[in-house]
Amino acid sequence: MKNNTNITNASIESAGLPKDYKNAIAEYIWNGFDAKASRVDIRYESNALGYVHCISFTDDGEGIQHETLQQSFGNFLDSMKRNSLKRSSYTRGRKGKGRFSFSVFSTRATWKTRYRTADQQLRAYEIIIDRDQKERFEDSFIVDASPAATGTTVLLEGIFGLTEQHLSAADFLDFLAQEFGWFLFLNTQQGFQITLNGEPISYAQLIREEEMVNWVISDETQNTYEFQIKFIGWWSNIGDRYYYYFLNSHKMEVAKELTSFNNNAIQFHHSVYIESSFFNHFEQESVANSQKHNLFSTVQQHIVFKKLMGDLRIFLERKQQKFVQHHVAEEMILNLAGKNVLPKYSASEQDQARKTDILTILKILCIAEPRVFAGMKADYLRAYLGFIDLLLQTDKKHQIIAVIQQTLPLGENEQKQLAQALSYS
Repeated sequence: MKNNTNITNASIESAGLPKDYKNAIAEYIWNGFDAKASRVDIRYESNALGYVHCISFTDDGEGIQHETLQQSFGNFLDSMKRNSLKRSSYTRGRKGKGRFSFSVFSTRATWKTRYRTADQQLRAYEIIIDRDQKERFEDSFIVDASPAATGTTVLLEGIFGLTEQHLSAADFLDFLAQEFGWFLFLNTQQGFQITLNGEPISYAQLIREEEMVNWVISDETQNTYEFQIKFIGWWSNIGDRYYYYFLNSHKMEVAKELTSFNNNAIQFHHSVYIESSFFNHFEQESVANSQKHNLFSTVQQHIVFKKLMGDLRIFLERKQQKFVQHHVAEEMILNLAGKNVLPKYSASEQDQARKTDILTILKILCIAEPRVFAGMKADYLRAYLGFIDLLLQTDKKHQIIAVIQQTLPLGENEQKQLAQALSYS
């Protein structure tokens, strides 16, 4: 049966659909996970010349309920997902645009879906959308499905501008790893997987550092709660911002909150996964509510949660400092030196010793607060370092730490390092 929607082909084209085949493919993978799938299999067929005949995406999700088809496929920029009570990491598309992504490289999309009715009967039908008439969709008659699981296969035909070389290229595989690695790790113990022609997509090569620690935190009545913390440092950017992911004892995410290290100037790519039965009794809120209350306003007031967040921040600060020390500090100092912000030094032994001192101090400060120095204007930094250099030439060296503390609060470790550096200067 052919169905008209309340949208036009032109409005869809102007609504910001993906312009790149990689992002278009990612939309269909996310749609599978949105449907509560744990596995999405991408398959393509090509000939000896590398011409791709078709691409399919098969998931083991809940399928598309025929009773709600008009609401889900008949609306645009107002997807049913917008009002669903789903964890934010599991619901990526809320505007209904993803289903039209096929038009980037395909002329027709067919959804072959199996779902269970309210009385647990398995039903199947198909939905078809053509590239030139995206304002219409056609659905087939509903039939009884053979005993099998629910799920959906999206078949894209009439492929253009896309070859086997695109789909087997290393940069495409890296894109999938970056886009979905954090999510697959989030659901490792539940067996979530993406495969390409049967081969699992790997993201292990993107992990720079992995560490797991266990903490025990007590409340005011000495009740104790155990937390398992998994830190992942990534080599490159990922498909999500940098979050704390909170999981209950069933390994399911109940909420997530941004870390305070989302300034990407130093490329500190990371994710933190916190698992505990402490989160079992806190109900997840709607996406709309979460924007106002940071997903679980009740738990945020709990003394244990406040202690947890304080410890997590200290934990991440140390991780960032270690990362900067080993991967960023030297390059930052070289960049700063190239901006002509250092005081002028002669070739004399005394001046060169002073230069060594100022570089040592700068490295310690870069490790302590790298984002400050990555974003500080050259004029301000030049004046800042010039003032410290003047103090190095007097008997007021011992006041340098106090001066720095006025503009850049330092931890105990940084103060000790500075004191030691100054004692040798």
